[in-house]
Amino acid sequence: MSRNPSSYLRLLKDQYALMKDAVHGFYAGNEAKANDAAIRIRTLVHSTSQSTALLSLVAPNYMELLIHHRANTSDHPNAVFVLKQRIQVSSDGKPRFIRDDFTSPDYLLVPLERWWTENYLVMGGIRSSKKQVVLDLTNKDGGAHVDPEVPLRHAAASEPPLILGLNENAVRPNLARSTVAQAGNELLEYLERNFPSMKRAG
Repeated sequence: MSRNPSSYLRLLKDQYALMKDAVHGFYAGNEAKANDAAIRIRTLVHSTSQSTALLSLVAPNYMELLIHHRANTSDHPNAVFVLKQRIQVSSDGKPRFIRDDFTSPDYLLVPLERWWTENYLVMGGIRSSKKQVVLDLTNKDGGAHVDPEVPLRHAAASEPPLILGLNENAVRPNLARSTVAQAGNELLEYLERNFPSMKRAG
């Protein structure tokens, strides 16, 4: 039995609400919420021969619609590490990621397809797209599955050779999770701008 096409907008509103909760939770300090955000991003954006992106059912041109993206225009081709998330270290030495408000000049409006597929996270000689980071977190770290074998790019992003913070609050940040949370924040704004009923629903 085929779905009523009007139900897709309701499902989109549901995914928007779940994404909003996941992104808010991550930036409030619950980093595990990034796994929830990864599921929502995959549901909304990722199409395969066996599954259809929800956004494609609402707007067939969804990959052409614009989204805020920290583009690679200023990245040096020989860079070995590029961190594109804002981090604040508090007086007690504890680090936390800061949610973007898209006012940085590094942000450009680009088609969703570029946002999804362009190399983004730079770790040594490894360059990963948001698509790869999202799907790795979903398929390897318990978003949808747990896998004992992970690609090198995911191991590097999840446990990078980087320490943030001071003294007992120094931590090795999970850049896979922070990249997914950042992507979720960007996708929320994309939904609000391209589908105004989302913001009213939220």
